Amino acid sequence: MASTDSSAAPDAPPGAGARPSTATPPIDQPFSESRLPDPTQSSARPRRGRRQARPDAVAIPVANDEPIAPSELEAAVIAAARGYRFGEIEVPATIARALERMGFVTPTEVQARGIPPLREGKDLIGQAQTGTGKTAAFGIPIVEKIDPASQFVQALVLTPTRELCVQVEDEISRIGQFRGIRTVAIYGGSSMDRQVEALKRGAQVVVGTPGRVLDLIRRHELVLDRVHTVILDEADRMLDMGFIVDVETILARCPRERQTALFSATMPYAILRICDRFMKRDPAQVTVRPDLKTVETVRQLVYFVAEQDKVAALIELNEKYGFDRLLVFRHTQIGVDRLANTLKRRGKNVAALHGGLSQGERGRTLAAFKAGKLQFLVATNVASRGLDITDLPYVLSFDIPEDADTYVHRIGRTGRAGKEGTAITFVGEWDLDAWEAIRSEVGANVETGELALYDAG
Repeated sequence: MASTDSSAAPDAPPGAGARPSTATPPIDQPFSESRLPDPTQSSARPRRGRRQARPDAVAIPVANDEPIAPSELEAAVIAAARGYRFGEIEVPATIARALERMGFVTPTEVQARGIPPLREGKDLIGQAQTGTGKTAAFGIPIVEKIDPASQFVQALVLTPTRELCVQVEDEISRIGQFRGIRTVAIYGGSSMDRQVEALKRGAQVVVGTPGRVLDLIRRHELVLDRVHTVILDEADRMLDMGFIVDVETILARCPRERQTALFSATMPYAILRICDRFMKRDPAQVTVRPDLKTVETVRQLVYFVAEQDKVAALIELNEKYGFDRLLVFRHTQIGVDRLANTLKRRGKNVAALHGGLSQGERGRTLAAFKAGKLQFLVATNVASRGLDITDLPYVLSFDIPEDADTYVHRIGRTGRAGKEGTAITFVGEWDLDAWEAIRSEVGANVETGELALYDAG
């Protein structure tokens, strides 16, 4: 008696033997040609009659060379074999479909450099400005890693403002729309009940502001003990808005064995300290630097002035140029408040703009400045990020910019829409080396001004 092949299906026809494997990878995993079944082996399975080919069907050759229409699964596998790529990055079919619908064709620099290490599970420090595509840089790896069948929080993204929170949640939701990923935006000023209900329905990705996230943790409505990925987006803005203590508390509530990524336009010491405390050793680092070209319509002036004389120098320049509106940059919230109070005591129409103010206060202050109701607006770098005032004639760096990127960002607040503007920088006695480094990197033509307060006699 002929031996029975145990690998053959019990109801296989005589002589069929073991059927070739037709197992396919899950549709949400990257495909490669080598993982696909050989369609030419279709003769090894019984024919159940001829199916009429659809006009748009992909023909699969069979033993007698007569084409038949593939099943939906076969069509999906064949389509996957053609390759799903986002630039040079191989992506799952579901994400490729989502990116196509979103209009994403080629990855930006931060995406091309940030996605691979995040996929590998490495911690990452990314220095990139707003508008570089960093949301998709961490959003794609998050969506790939989420288990749609597990209805608990698996990834947490912290953002400084509710506007950014809603924007990031929307983009991650769209990237994961064909994987069945559930996302929720958690922020103050909105119904907590609706946010709690979304968590109870099994949200897998939480995007939130630190204050509301911490509030829900303390109410035991948000549990992070199974989170595998934490993203800190625009970390320098969270620092400026006074959220860093909350951020550290939230990180301490997350599992130690997690992946952490931080994105920030600047890297002050407090941000680097968080990286050192809460990240694994040797995190991947990605720095995407913007084009450092300065606007040609902006006149650039530098004044060398002692730190103790800067207020007097500002008053002198106000008399000289007759500032109708002036945006003044300082490094810290404390510095902003001190200068604003000093100018108020001197009878100037001035307001402060920084992350310590409520959103309503920031909005009213900015509206008043745009309307010309304020002469001086003293602001931190991060609070002024994204300001779009087309007819702002003057900006002044009371504190020297931290680096060339910040210098270009500051002077870019004036001279917009083709209009002329003037950017003034104060360089103190301790800033000479930093100024030379900025000037050499930017390569711009900067005039040196003179102050009457230093005239002899």
